[in-house]
Amino acid sequence: MMTFTTDLQALLPQLSPWLSETEAAHALTYQHPARQQQYQGGRALLRRLVCETHGYPPEQVHISRQPNGAPLLQVDGANWYCSISHTANAVAVAAHPSQPLGIDIEQLKPRRRQDAIIAQYQNGFFAGIDPEDLEGFYQRWTLAEAVTKLEQGLLLKTLRRDPSDYLKKAEFQRQDHCLTCLYRP
Repeated sequence: MMTFTTDLQALLPQLSPWLSETEAAHALTYQHPARQQQYQGGRALLRRLVCETHGYPPEQVHISRQPNGAPLLQVDGANWYCSISHTANAVAVAAHPSQPLGIDIEQLKPRRRQDAIIAQYQNGFFAGIDPEDLEGFYQRWTLAEAVTKLEQGLLLKTLRRDPSDYLKKAEFQRQDHCLTCLYRP
């Protein structure tokens, strides 16, 4: 299960009841207001997703941080798989009690060094992608990010791989100016 918003600022007031006091306090440790909002939105949206789809009360859903920085989701004392991604005013979250997953969301806008990235990984994740194909570029980029999050690996290693098998297990959604990729092996 996944959910996302491309208008985080508008949704944040509705998400505030889903944010724990500890999370609200931790958000203030980030210097930039946009990053504070992304942190709050990611945690609150993830908690709301779990509670509304599985019927758990918010106090049974705990989100902490693993040593590598990835979120750790515990629901009623059990570890669940989860993934959080954010960019600008957009946040995407995914969770499942037993299936590994990774999610990424990106704005569809020309990227600095996009041509160079495509050229560098043309024998890997960007095989067959035309430098002018913005959506094609971001389908591969969000998929690489989602795979890397799931594996808790290194993006540059993921980009060197053949994307064929990964593409078969990816779901893409486009809304407004953003593309979201959910990857489940």
